[in-house]
Formats: sequence, structure tokens, C-alpha cells
Amino acid sequence: MADPTGSLVTVVGRALTCVVCGGDRFTYREVKLNTTGMTFFDLDWLNRSGTGAICDRCGYLHTFVDDRLLEWQAG
Repeated sequence: MADPTGSLVTVVGRALTCVVCGGDRFTYREVKLNTTGMTFFDLDWLNRSGTGAICDRCGYLHTFVDDRLLEWQAG
């Protein structure tokens, strides 16, 4: 397994660690927060988006729906 190279993250002032493996480095991706109703009407593009913090060690996706996720670069 490669060494993690992502960013350290804080959420509401606390360091984020992966709930699966305890990793502390994450990469980011926008994620769609799909709902059954919008999918039924083929309107998925109207759903809200969130921020996905993906653990560099195990790949687990942590999803956040607002701007409480703060990132800082690993040094």
C-alpha cells in the first residue's frame, strides 16, 4: 500500500480520523445527495451536493452536507 499523501482535515474544530481504519489523510470529491423522488422523475441533477472526504488509507467515503469541513495541507 502506498503512503497516504492527502490532506489533514478538521470538522467543527476537531481533527477528522477515518471511522474504519483511523487514517488521518483525505482527498476530496463533490458527491450528489440523491433522493428517491428526484431519481423517480429523472431529476437527479437537481439534488444537493456535499463534500466527500475519501480516506487515503482504506478508501472509505465520509460525506458532509455543509461547509463545516475545513481542510489544511499536510506538511
